[in-house]
Amino acid sequence: MQKSTAYHPFFQIMFLIVSAITGALIFTIIGIGGWLILNSDHASLASLSDNPMNMDLNLLRIFQISSSLGMFVAAPIAFAYINEVKPKQYYYFDKKLNISLLLIAFLLMMSASPLFEWVALMNQKMSLPAFLKDLEVWMKAKELEAGELTKKLLIMKTYSDLAINLVMVAIIPAIGEELFFRGGLQNIFGQWLKNHHIAIWVTAIIFSAIHLQFFGFFPRMLLGALFGYLLLCGKSMYLPILGHFLNNGTAVIMAFILQKQGKSLDNLDQNATFNNYSYLVSAIISLTLFYYFFKQAQQKQTLNG
Repeated sequence: MQKSTAYHPFFQIMFLIVSAITGALIFTIIGIGGWLILNSDHASLASLSDNPMNMDLNLLRIFQISSSLGMFVAAPIAFAYINEVKPKQYYYFDKKLNISLLLIAFLLMMSASPLFEWVALMNQKMSLPAFLKDLEVWMKAKELEAGELTKKLLIMKTYSDLAINLVMVAIIPAIGEELFFRGGLQNIFGQWLKNHHIAIWVTAIIFSAIHLQFFGFFPRMLLGALFGYLLLCGKSMYLPILGHFLNNGTAVIMAFILQKQGKSLDNLDQNATFNNYSYLVSAIISLTLFYYFFKQAQQKQTLNG
């Protein structure tokens, strides 16, 4: 992990959070302000609502893109400067791009897809004890709300819509969320707790919880942990960014294909694509590739001194 001696880890977390909130507010104001200038009619003004589901789709996209850029891209960059470290160095962009590790990471993400599907299906069957019924009702309501918002964002009729959604759902989150969570939080927790593994899992739990989709909590947490280990072992931010992009980008492309076929987006998450045999094979191949990735990364670090 990168180290910063400028401030105690507690204050670093506070600075990162404040930077994220400030960045989200500034960029959202700029984004929506630009939208209103270009669409200064009553319909556009009326489309601003406390409920995102009532927003015009294009305005909702502007809101999503601008807030994500501010919270997850601009904020981590500003945070690095606050910590008196150059962002390129702090976020491992100064390391030479290793093509072999990128290839293994790509194959790992592809092979792990059935395994993550199995975890997601098990998570969806989760049921809390009777005394936590009210909590379960709230969790299901949040899950439904997030699901409906995602479906609205994933409405795609043209290839232009596909391109916009790839930027909004795959590219920006892949870069921004990895900078914020793996480059920021994971790094800080690593300094504070003096244990990289605990730092990875604590960050993965926060990464999953912040999405407020509890019936997809465990697969997202495992994804976060995988991204964390890709960074820890490979010492390059390009590795978790690639993994994150492949995960989100695949979902966007599958949603586009379903709509082109005239099918509902409900089919995207609710049906199993693989069988039990595929899940087992996926687990074996993924663990093998991860071990090979670890050994290759170790060898590269030894050769580089």
